[in-house]
Amino acid sequence: MRNRSAIHLCLIVGLVLLVVQLSLLAILLYPFASDDVFPIDDIAAIVNISTKLHSSLLVVDENILHNYVSNKQKVKYCLFCGVSYPVTFAIFFQGVKHSENLHSMFRSAGFQTALLLNIRPLEASPSLSVNVPLCLVLKRKVIIHIVIFHEREGNFWWHGSLLSDPSADNVLMSMGISTAKSQLMKQEGAFEKFEVDQIYVDGLKLLIPKDVTQFLKESANSHFIECSHKLANSFHRKYGKDTSHEALKFAHKAWKLLSRTKTILDKIGVRFWLSSGTCLGYFRQCDIISYSRDVDVGIFIKDYKENIVTEFINHGFTLKHWFGKVNDSLELSFMSGDLKLDMFFFYEEGNSMWNGGTQAKSGKKFKYIFPRFNLCWTEFLELKVRVPCDLTSYIEANYGPDWFTPVTHWDWKSSPPNVVENGMWPPEEWYQVIKVYN
Repeated sequence: MRNRSAIHLCLIVGLVLLVVQLSLLAILLYPFASDDVFPIDDIAAIVNISTKLHSSLLVVDENILHNYVSNKQKVKYCLFCGVSYPVTFAIFFQGVKHSENLHSMFRSAGFQTALLLNIRPLEASPSLSVNVPLCLVLKRKVIIHIVIFHEREGNFWWHGSLLSDPSADNVLMSMGISTAKSQLMKQEGAFEKFEVDQIYVDGLKLLIPKDVTQFLKESANSHFIECSHKLANSFHRKYGKDTSHEALKFAHKAWKLLSRTKTILDKIGVRFWLSSGTCLGYFRQCDIISYSRDVDVGIFIKDYKENIVTEFINHGFTLKHWFGKVNDSLELSFMSGDLKLDMFFFYEEGNSMWNGGTQAKSGKKFKYIFPRFNLCWTEFLELKVRVPCDLTSYIEANYGPDWFTPVTHWDWKSSPPNVVENGMWPPEEWYQVIKVYN
């Protein structure tokens, strides 16, 4: 009896050890433990269908990504715990060019589906055709939102807005959700191209941004607006378009200057936006103003870095002038060949923002006052750059209500409606605040 009991005990201990070993092996192979409530079979069906069409599902849901960042050092954790619905994923458009196939295959798998399309007028964005797919909304046990990322000519990822499809509200309400619950598509968004990693959840292969923290940061500041080609067409119909050799040559040189400026400022982490005449050209014409003869950018003074001048000089620019101080009315101007780059620094004051100007011969100071604004991404001349989100207010502040009319003679000290005199620089400070270089 004792021998038999000992054998039984050994067998039990052996079985326990085997179960433990198998459990550890499962944890090593599949470290993500899904929530008991979360229907992983819905994700499995979507992954399998996407794979058949040579596409991969990208995790972009904020809650899932936060779970990943917070817990990825743990051996086992619940990736889908605490998610809210709809759960958001993304796919890249080049992998779903036959979106009607994807749509029908999801239906065949028992999903209630809605395919939302870009129904905006053609003139809104020539680089995106009407009826291009924007997203899929799927419902079986839970609601899953699949955002479609498109590659733009400026070499970045773009996603549309639910508002681009007039049927979105009714379609989503029929599935029991509202547009307000969407994470990514309340507005258009733009992302730098990013690398991805593969992760496995219950044996399912998913993609995830390699730098999740950076992706979440970009997501919070991804608001994108289009240049209005409808407005630009209206302007060109009324005033014509300068297609002379000189105008085309200047536009090309200005594009190169703006592209180099973007490369340098992006490298050192300084946010900038199109300002003054360059912003007016973007807003009114979706183009460079041919008679402006310079490129203008704005920078928040809080983003100023001491190596800005050095970086531009190292990249072949020459410093034309330095006006003001870092804490007051700073303005920098660079030359690249015969083309000028003006860099205006903006200061916050109450409910407004302003940039300064200095008259070198007199020491007079000027202030250009704008209503407060936030920055949005846009695509300008195939470059991903920023502009003020409320462009109408920004342009009207600087150029008045008649901004649509071309003005070839412009006095920077008196023509802008938002300019006011701002005192004088003390003569003893001129050597610091008025630096003009040959």
